[in-house]
Amino acid sequence: MFRDKKIYLTYVITAINVSICILMFLIDKSLDFSVGTLIDFGAKYNPLIADGQYYRLVTPMFLHSDLTHLLFNMYALNIFGRNIELIYGKSKFIVIYLIAGIFGTLGSFIFSSSVAVGASGAIFGLLGSYFYLYLSKPKAFNSGFLKNLLAILGINLVFGIVVPNIDNWAHVSGLVGGFIISWAVGVRGEKVLTPKRVLVQILVVVIIFTSLFTGIKLTQNSAVYYLDKGEDYLQKNDIDAAEEQFKNGLSTNEHTEIFHYYLGHISLAKGDNENAKYHFQKAVELSPGFTEAREVLDELEE
Repeated sequence: MFRDKKIYLTYVITAINVSICILMFLIDKSLDFSVGTLIDFGAKYNPLIADGQYYRLVTPMFLHSDLTHLLFNMYALNIFGRNIELIYGKSKFIVIYLIAGIFGTLGSFIFSSSVAVGASGAIFGLLGSYFYLYLSKPKAFNSGFLKNLLAILGINLVFGIVVPNIDNWAHVSGLVGGFIISWAVGVRGEKVLTPKRVLVQILVVVIIFTSLFTGIKLTQNSAVYYLDKGEDYLQKNDIDAAEEQFKNGLSTNEHTEIFHYYLGHISLAKGDNENAKYHFQKAVELSPGFTEAREVLDELEE
């Protein structure tokens, strides 16, 4: 089956990731990219996905936060990707990689409000492909294969728990996505449109759209969404709309000092010094180290 088969998509994906990293470096002038640069290039940022920028379900898997992040993921991609590309074939490999990456982004979208980037969700999807391969064709592997696979998975999951700023939700979701989509398409030479596989393909579509809808509903009722919308309105000098968003944000989390800080400035802009004083006091109470709020409060109390 594999005689004289050439692989190149793994290398193409690697080249795309490296090229984007170089472009980000030319713009950011650093290999430790700022959050703003990551968002500009298409990072997973929940409020923007909830507002309809659905391309951010795909773009994060081609972005990395720094050089170490890029090198680690590209090493893992080339370790696992070449075999999956060989075993499943190029067309099925790229489908598995992209769909697993989307599953990873959706898992992060639902369970984490942090800005996120990285190919690791898609790479965990390749591990999911190995699991499907083992379960569907166990006689093709020796007895130690499953133990090695579980060990690799366990080490990576533990690493993700221990090390800060690693999105394990994306990893687990990508793993599940990789398994399901591998089941849906089969290995090289197997028919895609069989009755059983069509049912699994329908399941993949249902999971994606259900997850997206769930993530949107959760995000649109979150403090981070109201904060982002309010700041956007402030940039447009629409303070009434911004005020409404910040008040909505307080209704979801009354212990968030930044909402009080912004509402204090809006009250000042409207000439309501007493209400401004109240909000700055609340901001300082919630965050005693909030220097900017303290300085404005001191001026109001003079």
